[in-house]
Amino acid sequence: MFKKNLKIILAVVLLVLLFLLKSVLNSQISLTKQKFIINPGDNFLLIADNLYKQGVIKNKNLFIVFAYLNGDYSRIKPGEYIFDGKYNISQIMDLLKNNLGISITIPEGFNIFQVENELLKNGIITEKFSLANYQIKNLKDSFDIYPFLQYIDEDNNFEGFLYPNTYYFLKNTEVKDVVLMFLDNFNTEIYNQVKQNIGEKDVYEKLILASLVEKETYFKNDISQITSVIRNRIKKDMPLQIDATLCYIKMQNNYFHGKAIDCGSLTNVDKNLESPYNTYINKGMILLPICSVNFETYNAVLKNVDTDYLYYISDPQTKNTIFAKTLEEHNKNIKKYLK
Repeated sequence: MFKKNLKIILAVVLLVLLFLLKSVLNSQISLTKQKFIINPGDNFLLIADNLYKQGVIKNKNLFIVFAYLNGDYSRIKPGEYIFDGKYNISQIMDLLKNNLGISITIPEGFNIFQVENELLKNGIITEKFSLANYQIKNLKDSFDIYPFLQYIDEDNNFEGFLYPNTYYFLKNTEVKDVVLMFLDNFNTEIYNQVKQNIGEKDVYEKLILASLVEKETYFKNDISQITSVIRNRIKKDMPLQIDATLCYIKMQNNYFHGKAIDCGSLTNVDKNLESPYNTYINKGMILLPICSVNFETYNAVLKNVDTDYLYYISDPQTKNTIFAKTLEEHNKNIKKYLK
């Protein structure tokens, strides 16, 4: 009889405890625009302690037990959080483990100044030129992961490697971490796809070529032929005379002087701009890329298509590329399509 009564009593106590626990877990705290920051490397117990000290949770020990029981303690992500409303422990944990960060989309054809500007506007990085001036030599310890970097001038920046895609960053991210995220994407989307076909030493050379073609092409099916024009002109020791390089110089200068990052209309004066990127006054291939490209463009420049073309223009109406083998033919095309 006693044992039977004891079991009943214990069952009632257990039910009461479960009810109280459920009530505590479901009890909400009201917060108004409460900012909470988790820094990279913060351990879970420190996070729990800070949550309690800053008034985000009422019971630190219960929060810790809850997190360990369901395994969420290892899923919390660093970042800046804003709590605004009523939250129970479960809802607070859901926010802390599902922070994707700030979404930013990098279009193909963006240069490093445009990318940096977007990162600054969104508070992902805080210092102007921190990305534009970040150099290859800063990642020497990562050459085993990105082997193609060891064949690039260590004073170069990461222009061309900021692969176009949608990314999620946290506010005030270290520039190194930003670059590594871009490089990981470049590795996945380009390098790992083409490394069987080209050597590590050739990755950068092809990236430079692809960046020129990216800015000169409207339709992807023109890529191979425009690539052949560039190669043909280099073989004949002709200046490339690519307008996109003039635009890059102007956009670079504008960014450095705090102006809008755009090209505007090109004039004959622009053809005399002093810069290693100026393909009107400097012969041969430029030494650095002028933008980021996607896999489709990069892969297309790897295909060797032989043509006799030395010139091309873009039809402003149809966006088609019009090719020519001789200067005479080229001038006729200019008169027909551009005047």
